[in-house]
Amino acid sequence: MNKQVVKPNYTLRGIDDILHRDDEIRTYYEYLKDIFSGVSPSNIFIYGKPGLGKTLITKLVFEEIKREAEVRGIELCIININCDELRTEHSILQRLVREIPSDEPRRVIGNSTSKHSEHLKYLINHYSGIIIIILDELDKAVNPEMINKIIRTESEASGQFPTIVGITNDLGLRDRFPPHLKSVLCENGLIINPYNADQLADILRARAEIAFKKDSLDEMVIPLCAAYAAQDYGDVRRAIDLLRVAGEIAESRSGKQLIEQDVRDAYNKLEIDRVIEVIKTLPTQSKAALLACIYVYDSPKENTMSNIYTVYSGLCDAMEIDVLTQRRITDLLAELNQLGIIEGINEFKGRYGRKKVITKITSKEHALEILFQDYRISTIKNIPASAFLRF
Repeated sequence: MNKQVVKPNYTLRGIDDILHRDDEIRTYYEYLKDIFSGVSPSNIFIYGKPGLGKTLITKLVFEEIKREAEVRGIELCIININCDELRTEHSILQRLVREIPSDEPRRVIGNSTSKHSEHLKYLINHYSGIIIIILDELDKAVNPEMINKIIRTESEASGQFPTIVGITNDLGLRDRFPPHLKSVLCENGLIINPYNADQLADILRARAEIAFKKDSLDEMVIPLCAAYAAQDYGDVRRAIDLLRVAGEIAESRSGKQLIEQDVRDAYNKLEIDRVIEVIKTLPTQSKAALLACIYVYDSPKENTMSNIYTVYSGLCDAMEIDVLTQRRITDLLAELNQLGIIEGINEFKGRYGRKKVITKITSKEHALEILFQDYRISTIKNIPASAFLRF
């Protein structure tokens, strides 16, 4: 009935529509309550894996905060920046300079980062209200430490410092900040935990009531979507995508009801799509290591790290690129394991000790197709795999 409801960019009507995040929302409001006393709240860092609602909760919480501030006559400037889109310090400063209110005509500053930084200080000094700067996906910024300059700038007009709300998937981001930044952050932390299968099922039912015709879903569809997504770190976007794609598959076969098999087919399709997108973005060395894995995996050779490294070295020689050390390739393969592209286990080999063995490569055929689209790897496309397995 309404496909938009099961798309990633669908916006909930309000904060009351967010399910199973009451404690987190209550904590968020607690951190921000100083606004209504005319005081800048402490900096806030929101942590959690992708797809857990960090951005959505922040957006809807601040919509409520902004409305209440207007009712109470509190001067409040909220600036929202996605650091995946604006990654450099210069581009972030440009946005801040553009959005902080000023009674004066806007200056032409040019492309100087230092001049933008100075002008930002000037604007903060002359703004008499509270400034909240939301930096979504802060870990994607080229220099996250730039917030040090912002949070140290006290406004002469209000006596307040800007508040930074940092949203990040990287739980260790703060630990990598230099000591002088940690000492002035004085932040409150909020960790958004993964949804469990029951919570995901509740969220999907609420969407399904609006999106699908009555009785068009088999009773196992929503529990299965929720179970799959719960395995993927409780990612609600994953669950909603599964439901939408399963619906599209049911439509394509002219089915009157979305059934369990449609969900399984949707999961396989999304997994292939995900793997393809990840492989496209891999650096060439990781692609070469993955290609070596595939060649050894499909051969009679034992698919151990030693054999994979031997094939990898031959591939690099043929492509005329640097050969990394075996330790570094082991690290790259561990990253591919974390991304779900390969799977490996440690096998006990008796007196020979333990050896890491690759047990699975996701969507090998699609992976090969994407790998050979890399201009460097395409140079060896016509060389048979057997040429690299002569050892």
